[in-house]
Amino acid sequence: MSSTTYLTPKAGTIWLNIRTEPRVDPATDVGDLPEGARLELEEQGGDWHKCRVYVSTLIARVAAGNILVLKPGGDLGNVRSARRTDPDTDVGDLKPGQRLELIEQVGDWLAVRVYLAAEFADLVTVDTGTGDASGTDSGSTLKAPRNSPISLAELQQLPFAPATQRVAPPGSSSAAGTAARIWNTYGGLIEPLANRIGVDPGVAVAVVAIESGGRGFGSDGRMIIRFEAHIFWSQWGQNNADVFNAHFRFSPTVTFQGHEYRTDPGQPWIAFHDQLQGGEWNAFTLARSLNDHAAKLSISMGLPQIMGFNFSTIGFDTVEDMFNSFSVDERIQLAGLFSFIRANPGRVTALQQNDFVTFAKLYNGLGQEKIYSQRMQGVLDGFRSLQPA
Repeated sequence: MSSTTYLTPKAGTIWLNIRTEPRVDPATDVGDLPEGARLELEEQGGDWHKCRVYVSTLIARVAAGNILVLKPGGDLGNVRSARRTDPDTDVGDLKPGQRLELIEQVGDWLAVRVYLAAEFADLVTVDTGTGDASGTDSGSTLKAPRNSPISLAELQQLPFAPATQRVAPPGSSSAAGTAARIWNTYGGLIEPLANRIGVDPGVAVAVVAIESGGRGFGSDGRMIIRFEAHIFWSQWGQNNADVFNAHFRFSPTVTFQGHEYRTDPGQPWIAFHDQLQGGEWNAFTLARSLNDHAAKLSISMGLPQIMGFNFSTIGFDTVEDMFNSFSVDERIQLAGLFSFIRANPGRVTALQQNDFVTFAKLYNGLGQEKIYSQRMQGVLDGFRSLQPA
């Protein structure tokens, strides 16, 4: 059984300075770790703990002596808690003249060492035998869905960011801002994947925006999920009705509504969709304690929010393979999105024709297709209004 240890600021600390060297000096300050966030511990020390952070190869290079520095011409370089470019991973900035110690290169990312004061830090060890900080099961191997338009090897060589960044013009809608954020974060992957299946990249941006808001992981490093109590009922609960009804309930007339849980039959019911990701993961964790396999079949996962029971449709052997791979890499999540779209020719045709009502029916099922369609059209219109940065 394996485990991973993380460092987090002590309660009440508010934030903890992240430093290039184990000394208090303005020149060593690269960022602040806020209370509630955490970094992977590399080595525990008496006065200083060593932790692991990541810097993109797009903005930094390795100099002599395995020292990482900004590439010439760079003003700042984002320092991140994970190998992703979403805002939640941004924990600081490497400045010109600062240097970081290289640990290893992982694809497009350089893992580097930083220092945090032990006095103001707590260490949290997570057992990866039942799920690490991202919810991943131990012994997992990264896999791409067999139906992916691009192989895993090709995916790992593609940059997340597109060659050309785009910005929303002044006075644009919030949908345009969302489209710009998603494109600037994932466009390097979205464009070639969309081209492979003959879909407009802007339409693919709209799908990502509507399904997950353009994030594959939350601020705590866990995959974005939505636990569907009515699906858990069909996958497991109907054969274990007494136990299910003690812990979960949903509307009998509109089954995707009224989702509530409680950990103990004597406690009040909690509407977990109202609690953002904390509520989703609490409900999911409870369901896993009842039946892990059925619980994974009953969640939508990551950027594309594909339901676990669709694992074979997109090319995974098991839902566990899908869950494990989606839990650690947004590249796999995006490959899953395009695998799922092209698994049904009707979905591809609907996107090619901008028929978003039909697409929503084929992708999400019946019930909210008009709402999804309107939102997708809004994001697509916003995308088309973007200008080169």
